[in-house]
Amino acid sequence: MADKLTEFLTNLATNDQLVESFKSDKVGTMKSFGVPDDHIDLVVNKKYDEIQKILGTEYDIATNSIITAIKK
Repeated sequence: MADKLTEFLTNLATNDQLVESFKSDKVGTMKSFGVPDDHIDLVVNKKYDEIQKILGTEYDIATNSIITAIKK
């Protein structure tokens, strides 16, 4: 479900409450959002190339302290 990862990362770019939740419990926050376990693993382990492949060319990822997706 690439859609859930994309939706999560784009929301993470704009939703302060989601950011705070993610900072305190990355895995739990992604699970409650419906992100599949294999995609959670990619985020936790900072596998940016694989995440970018899932997001496609419509999105850029920002990898500051928290990974987010920004629609081009």
